[in-house]
Amino acid sequence: MQKKHIPLIALLLCFCSVSMPAVAEYMKIDPPPDVDKAAHGHAGSNSCWLATAANMLAGAGYGVGVTVQQRADDIYNQLAAHYGVANGGWADTAISWWLGSAHNLWPGNPYDVVTVYGNKIRVPWNNANGARFIGNELRRCQMLGLSISWPRTTAGGSASGGHAIACWGDSGARATLAANPAQVIVVDSDRDTDGDVQTYTYDNYVNPNPAGFDEGNGWYMNYSANHPFIKHIVTLCPTDNPGDHTQTQKVTGSYRIHQRSRIQRANDLHYKVGTDVDILSYSTWIDWSTNNKPSIKENANPPRELTVDWDLSDHPVPYCTWVTITTEFVVPHWNAISYRDVYFTYPELFIRFPEFYWLINTPISDIAPKYPNATGGYVVGSFDLIAQEVTGGGPEVVAEYRFMHEYDFMQNPELHEFILQSKEPEMIFIGNLRFGHSYGHLDTEDLWSFNDWMTRLPGQYPIQQLPAVKIDWKDMLPYPEGEIYKGEFEPPKCTVFFDEDLNKDCCVDLEDFNLLARRWLDCTTR
Repeated sequence: MQKKHIPLIALLLCFCSVSMPAVAEYMKIDPPPDVDKAAHGHAGSNSCWLATAANMLAGAGYGVGVTVQQRADDIYNQLAAHYGVANGGWADTAISWWLGSAHNLWPGNPYDVVTVYGNKIRVPWNNANGARFIGNELRRCQMLGLSISWPRTTAGGSASGGHAIACWGDSGARATLAANPAQVIVVDSDRDTDGDVQTYTYDNYVNPNPAGFDEGNGWYMNYSANHPFIKHIVTLCPTDNPGDHTQTQKVTGSYRIHQRSRIQRANDLHYKVGTDVDILSYSTWIDWSTNNKPSIKENANPPRELTVDWDLSDHPVPYCTWVTITTEFVVPHWNAISYRDVYFTYPELFIRFPEFYWLINTPISDIAPKYPNATGGYVVGSFDLIAQEVTGGGPEVVAEYRFMHEYDFMQNPELHEFILQSKEPEMIFIGNLRFGHSYGHLDTEDLWSFNDWMTRLPGQYPIQQLPAVKIDWKDMLPYPEGEIYKGEFEPPKCTVFFDEDLNKDCCVDLEDFNLLARRWLDCTTR
């Protein structure tokens, strides 16, 4: 897969302080901002999510003060005054609210894209390369927070708790990571263990919490005796041109098309993809391998549409092959994508695919502005494009489409309206229309494997006659319980293990020898 990201105006300069201590260790900012609850008189409160948000915003340059720590403390006080410290909540919501508030004295700061990856329920983040992803996001100069919960402690129990911490480094070197690092470096509003920075060791992704129960594969760490797991991460990233400086949202459209020519292989793929507002940043890619880079033309500055050509002559697409086009826009408070002029070209012909435009309208919520657990998420959708009697053999699915609409914490998570428009002839139909929900941003693979559908529209409709679809999920998406950590879990006595420390109790002794002796001369090859 090739993924192309093009800056619109100029390359954003990234100012990161990087320390290179004697051991192999990467730190984004050294020392990093670390808001402590106790220093503000809030020890034992549920304000870890506010502290994490303040640390991330200060790391991006926001706040008032002469040091990054003073700026973080300033932002924390403003967040605490707005939300209070008694209730749990979500770091991404706090960041989004603050960016749109009067406290933001730097509206031109390009760090205004807030994204969640993973879950807002107590389930591990299902990403086998998640530790590497976290590390490389830091190396790209993104601000990053972790949300963790604890696995059950009894066979019939449930996962519990929630805590937010800011992530600033890992055990890797400065270069882009090619593998998952062994350790993660964080700051914690409830701990000053060995100073403001703590280092924790990840469990093996497929062997989590080896001393106790677990909730399935994921990124667990030795934060406490019962190892907690990362349920989601939140990133604060820049746009290349923030335009009107409003809070931004991501919109994704993924168009899977079928190469239907039995006569020739396709040696080119062309499409135009756009929206109704200025595109602040974009990525577009396909899942077909080629050594050629795409030709991308913008229709304006800033653009509202892209013209994209892929030269596939080094790897032509054979008959009966599906190729997926995925486009992601960062836009100001709008969610719509149109695909048009989509076709394969061949040495002597071309085959065009249906063009259409979709958008989702989501109303503002009445209770969200100060409600602690209010949070944003994504509406996930899917439909098929069906041509009638294309080859004389009856209806045929000629393309499939999936999309994500991001709504923010100010909008109602349970009410949405889907609108699709097209100028295609009536012989093109829409079918298998489905809608679901995710609290975390899905990558292309997860988007196409998503199957947790909450709303289905039966039947098929001529593409020009699809009525507006009212999505009503009342009482199906109550706001999930926010981070509720009060510092009740004690830190481990150590966080670095010898390879020979088989039971990870920070001591190589007879207990490790006993573990080894149990399997002496046992082999997995027989």
